[in-house]
Amino acid sequence: MATPKAPLFGEQLIRQGLITKDQLRIALTEQRKSGKQLGRILVELGFLSEAVMRDALGQAFGRESIDLTSLVPDPDTLKKIPRDLARRFNVVPISFNEESQTLTVAMSDIYNLIVLDRLHAQLGSGIEIKQVLAGETEINDAIDQFYGYELSVDGILHEIETGQIDYESLQSDEAEYSQPLVRLVNSILSDAVKRRSSDIHFEPEEGFIRIRYRIDGVMRQIRSLHKNYWSAIAVRLKVMSGMNIAENRAPQDGRFSLTISGRQVDFRVSCLITTHGENIVLRILDRDKAILKINQLGISDQALQSLQLMMARPEGVILVTGPTGSGKTTTLYSILSHLNSEAVNIMTMEDPVEYPLPMIRQTSVNESVNLGFANGVRNMMRQDPDIILVGE
Repeated sequence: MATPKAPLFGEQLIRQGLITKDQLRIALTEQRKSGKQLGRILVELGFLSEAVMRDALGQAFGRESIDLTSLVPDPDTLKKIPRDLARRFNVVPISFNEESQTLTVAMSDIYNLIVLDRLHAQLGSGIEIKQVLAGETEINDAIDQFYGYELSVDGILHEIETGQIDYESLQSDEAEYSQPLVRLVNSILSDAVKRRSSDIHFEPEEGFIRIRYRIDGVMRQIRSLHKNYWSAIAVRLKVMSGMNIAENRAPQDGRFSLTISGRQVDFRVSCLITTHGENIVLRILDRDKAILKINQLGISDQALQSLQLMMARPEGVILVTGPTGSGKTTTLYSILSHLNSEAVNIMTMEDPVEYPLPMIRQTSVNESVNLGFANGVRNMMRQDPDIILVGE
């Protein structure tokens, strides 16, 4: 784990309230004896968790850090760095951008030039390497998980057919990758995100489970699974979403986040009982896809010009309508992002808030405390707003 100049880094940790002066003194004494890096010593002594140290190092280096425990690996990306090389140099490939030919790699020591040279030799010319910081133990665990098990949907299904499902292990938030159902759910979620889906539908029928994605507003059937798998898949999705796994009659809602293709993706989950069992739908809230520039919305030049004229007016109402998954929220958030500045007060009333936006006051509808759209907008008018968004 790379560490900046030890005393300066230690003083920074003290200023942030992460360690005490006595803890720094003990760690520096141990460093003089062992020659290890200060960050590694602070973790080994139990003064800081590896996650906190990872974020602190990222801040000190001015580099992005990543939590590998929530990462969903991409099989094609993993193939770019063989397991023995990943193990030898303590690196994990995170994502590959085809357009820029850039491979994002998690490393514990971003200043190790030998590792970078070896990776460039492995990848060949033309591929750039983007480094992100991760903890040494996190990387070792990720290598064991990602390289040690089948990750394709078809391969996992074959593995399930020849083994048994451990239902008890699925009920843990930190279920192991050794469980094929955990990998199956993650692979389906990753596949949906890569296909730029807005929703994933798990639909139980009499003898099978239908999986459909909504892509560009249109429902598309992706595959069918034997109904024997549904109970375990439903349990896993409920655990990830913070739902009650014992409740299978009343509707439930939840949400969770995963790191897919190197970026955080949020999932909003709805569970509803139907004739053939619990129907589960996941809305994909991809932050990178949500906040687009106005000229990236894919609308015609004439429509873009009309929209820009409307946004320039000091008053008025812009009404955005369309079917599920057609891009209403993306359009509205793009408009707000375009109008957002220190000179205006923007407020939203949403059901629920889908993406956090900087400098914008966002409120979720909460009928349990009598905060509906009508009451919400009425109260927002007392907050001196310049622009209000009301989102379904």
